[in-house]
Amino acid sequence: MKNMKRFLVVFLGVLMGVTALFSVGGLQAKESAVSQNTFFKPLLVLSTAEQNSVFFSFTNTAKKPSKLQAKLTHEYTKHSDSEWMVQFCYSNICYLDEGESPNTVDPGKKEEMHVQMSPYVAYKGDTIKCTLEVWPVVEPKNVTKVMFYGVVVDEGKVELRIDNPQAKVNDKVQTLDAAPFILNSRTVVPLRFIGEALGAEIGWDNNQRMVSYKLGDEILYFWIDKKEVKVVIGPYFAKTIPLEAAPVIRSGRTFVPVRVVSELLGAKVGWDGTTRTVSIDFPAPYEH
Repeated sequence: MKNMKRFLVVFLGVLMGVTALFSVGGLQAKESAVSQNTFFKPLLVLSTAEQNSVFFSFTNTAKKPSKLQAKLTHEYTKHSDSEWMVQFCYSNICYLDEGESPNTVDPGKKEEMHVQMSPYVAYKGDTIKCTLEVWPVVEPKNVTKVMFYGVVVDEGKVELRIDNPQAKVNDKVQTLDAAPFILNSRTVVPLRFIGEALGAEIGWDNNQRMVSYKLGDEILYFWIDKKEVKVVIGPYFAKTIPLEAAPVIRSGRTFVPVRVVSELLGAKVGWDGTTRTVSIDFPAPYEH
């Protein structure tokens, strides 16, 4: 493949309905911070099926045993089906658009499923929207809809130390305009640095004293000295969640909590207490 780079697709799943329960490995912080029904999962180009999949399960809500029927549709901002691999799978069989589960599911029991989405050709900034509809065959009107939003981004690794303005972004040293520090037992970093390191668009509303980060169809809103963040994903999901440390302005610079921003944008954050070093892998690596 021409000019192959390790681009990634960041996915956000929005559940509409009550019959699907997600189980996505490696996103515990995201699950507890946002909710059980919203997820942000990065996928590697031409990587393993597991890395490129969002795993979940559907419960048969019918009053009698039934197979499940599912239909997958998708749309792109720039490119076509020939440049993407998109499919949904039950536990042991996959379909490109519509198909029936191989198993009959008892009332209240679950059928394991996953959606695989991978670009064959990666263009940074590309977005994709997928909709999966699932229903018991015996009750076709009982439809649950799940929506996934994606955007192609660069892979990155960031390292920074408390009280040290020297940081590493993809092994390249970068000097910050202010050093990270610890506030209320939480590490805070300059707002623009972390956004740019993760490929997000950064916004500032001076009237509201509000910071925003936009990555694909996800937007995060933070307010100075306010212990909350608003998460918006696509047109259907918005939720405000509490923070333990609010963004602050110190010496004319705005600082935001690094773990919350990073994990909500799909990264994994590590901490070395000996060297007081924060490490950020973007996106979070697949964990079995």
